[in-house]
Amino acid sequence: MSRTIIVGSGPAAAGAALALAEDPTQEILVVDIGTRLEAEAANIVDELGRSESDEWRSDQVKIISRQPVPTSRRALPEKRVYGSDFPFRDEGQLRGVSAMVGANRAVVSSAYGGFSNVWGSQLMPFSKATFGHWPFTLQELEPHYRRILDHVPMSGAIDDLAELFPLFREPRPLPTLAPRTRQVIGDYGRHRERLRRDGITVGKARLALRGGECVRCGLCMTGCPYRLIYSSAQTFDQLISEGRVKYLPGLLVFRVEESESGARLFARETVSGQTQELEGDRIFLAAGALGSTRIALNSLRWFDERIELAESAQFTVPMLSRRRTPDPRADGEMTLNQFNMIVVLDDVGLDVSQIHFYPYNPAITEALPRVLQSGWGSVLGDEVLRRLTVGLGYLPSWASPRLRVQAVPSAGEADLPEIHLSGTRDGVLGNGLLRKVVRRLVTAAPFLDLWPVVPMVSCSAPGKSYHWGGSFPHSSGVSGTRHTSDMLGRVGGWRRIHLVDASVFPSVAATTFTFTIMANAHRIGSEVRGL
Repeated sequence: MSRTIIVGSGPAAAGAALALAEDPTQEILVVDIGTRLEAEAANIVDELGRSESDEWRSDQVKIISRQPVPTSRRALPEKRVYGSDFPFRDEGQLRGVSAMVGANRAVVSSAYGGFSNVWGSQLMPFSKATFGHWPFTLQELEPHYRRILDHVPMSGAIDDLAELFPLFREPRPLPTLAPRTRQVIGDYGRHRERLRRDGITVGKARLALRGGECVRCGLCMTGCPYRLIYSSAQTFDQLISEGRVKYLPGLLVFRVEESESGARLFARETVSGQTQELEGDRIFLAAGALGSTRIALNSLRWFDERIELAESAQFTVPMLSRRRTPDPRADGEMTLNQFNMIVVLDDVGLDVSQIHFYPYNPAITEALPRVLQSGWGSVLGDEVLRRLTVGLGYLPSWASPRLRVQAVPSAGEADLPEIHLSGTRDGVLGNGLLRKVVRRLVTAAPFLDLWPVVPMVSCSAPGKSYHWGGSFPHSSGVSGTRHTSDMLGRVGGWRRIHLVDASVFPSVAATTFTFTIMANAHRIGSEVRGL
């Protein structure tokens, strides 16, 4: 038997574990902090999940549907899942992490399932052109995208988005979509040729969702009681129950090392503070781009030097329509992303911005100015809600400011190094690519009846997109160097320790990247099995 230790339980860890689990001679040990939903909320979710939605008690729904919590003026609110902040809770993994004013400090999750507990569930691959700057092609990664879809549900539609972003298999149907979504899809169909000439493509969302079972209860953004939205915790639940994975929670890994015959990790128990050592034939670091980078810097003793990460900058654009829809508060809707707009600014599909459009959810009402929420102002507020669609967009990393990380050795031997996260959003609104995107939105507005409120376009704070990586980007070299990893995610001369998350991405496209994280981790796991 060959023993591989995986650090973390997020999407990258799941992709690697699925690849390793295909080999019966592999012993897979997952080491994780493993924070979980509190027992009271978990019991409520279990109870609601066993009953029909029209039987749910309002007091229980209120407990598990807490809305996002504001964090700073320049950032989207921090999501809650089933009323809890457990995906963001600091169990030691954020100790010693500081950030410049306005930057996101919650950069590493302690949760079982990582940030996939709160992700938007979009399943879009990177375009073929994106891989032109990678040491392997979309064609080489395609089998691994397909293998991930053997385990992750996908709901969506076959439409124009497939020209740049292959589906790899026929999707399951989405739930019934909101009136505004149906209007936009219809308008796009009528004006398709005109919009395509301007580089605008519109298509339905692709979601890691069991869409056929959705009852449109409206709780998608705060946690589905039926657990229809995929989380990597679901993959590990299955692998653990099948006996393919042994799971050790309550451990914070702070250092790894290797020898000629194996690899070793050092972890601190989060409850007792005691140190444990675990040995295996190989170690996969899948603690998220920042988490794995921090462990690697500590293990290689690479301190007091600036490491840069690529981030796909996030922006928000509210859109108003001339045609009103029925009051969106009257009926339940699937509140995940419902349709996507792709803005292509070149001839090959590289300089692309993707915008996800969301229907109404209660957080939108809470975000309205107070004057529109009560009294006479509520009449105008009602009209706004009937005409408002919120777009959440991304720019590719090569058109976005970079994040910078610097590690300083900690005082304790059993601690991760202190790190400072910095970056800037100064000038992003004047960014050439973003200006072009906004101009295209204005041009498309008469045909889609989606009018961007240009003065209210805003960019999220550094690190808030959660779409970042590339601290040790893949290179085609035989072995990793101080600034790159090899094709198997090995850096600094390592042979048995592999980074398998977004820390090895050469770039971060503007499309959603969790699908590519899982596929690339599956690729590395598959290739390592043969060594």
